[in-house]
Amino acid sequence: MQNKNSIIALMLSVFSSSTVPLFLKYFTPYLDAWTVNGYRYTVVFLVMLPVVIYFYHNNKYSKHLWKVALIPAFFNFTQQIAWAWSPYFIDPGLIGFLIKGTVIWSIAGSFIIFVDERHLMKSKMFWFGLFVAIMGFVGLSYYGNNISLSGTFFGVILVLISSLFMASYGLAVKKYFNETNAIVSFSIIAFYTAIGTISLMFILGEPSKINEIPINILLLIAVSAFIGINVAHVLFYVALRHIGVTISYSVSLFSAFFTAILSYLLYGEKLSLFQWIAGTLIIVGGIITIWAKNRKPSILLK
Repeated sequence: MQNKNSIIALMLSVFSSSTVPLFLKYFTPYLDAWTVNGYRYTVVFLVMLPVVIYFYHNNKYSKHLWKVALIPAFFNFTQQIAWAWSPYFIDPGLIGFLIKGTVIWSIAGSFIIFVDERHLMKSKMFWFGLFVAIMGFVGLSYYGNNISLSGTFFGVILVLISSLFMASYGLAVKKYFNETNAIVSFSIIAFYTAIGTISLMFILGEPSKINEIPINILLLIAVSAFIGINVAHVLFYVALRHIGVTISYSVSLFSAFFTAILSYLLYGEKLSLFQWIAGTLIIVGGIITIWAKNRKPSILLK
């Protein structure tokens, strides 16, 4: 039952993350990347502030948690910086394609760090499922004309750095907060990340422009922050704890298909037959990797 709930949490997390590109379509013309990041994490901070106060009064925090949280918070903050800068040097389609390098980094890291995930190295079912999912993702991007090679080498490096630190973020959460309540973990990490992104907003962004934005756009940014950060991250923490880094990041490939479907429903951007086939391959591949995880042997590899 717990595994079933964790899979549901993972699916909801990936779906929540899938909404972010659609929200960005609305408000990026109004604000620069630094200000968008700062404003969104201001919303995250305000949402989590009552939670922080509640947990503090109930002695849910410790000096150790605040100390080790600096590690995943650093990775999350760094990938946010690289992510904010990348659109200035590279096309969005190529960003969306290259950022999935997170899957490769996370799988490599999980095999090195976590003993309980190494059995998947010898699982033909896992590698087959991952291959199917990746082929589906490549096909979805190609047939959707989402991949444009225009951009600079520096832009490519920024996206690869972002994917590396995004994977490191998940690995650090799994390593240091695996036995900690997901909301407690996120509240601390979000607090640190918010300090960094809000500071950058005032140093490098244009926060005064927030006053010039229509209230409906500001509310949309707030909703995107709550769904794409608060909800998505907490649920992903649950998945990392019970399903593991390898499967959680492999299944994150679903986000490309979810975003395409939502774009079809909201903006009328039609999917070709090949895109539907490719998206189906992503889903099938992800299901196979989860199946491989559930068939892990009783004796773990040492």
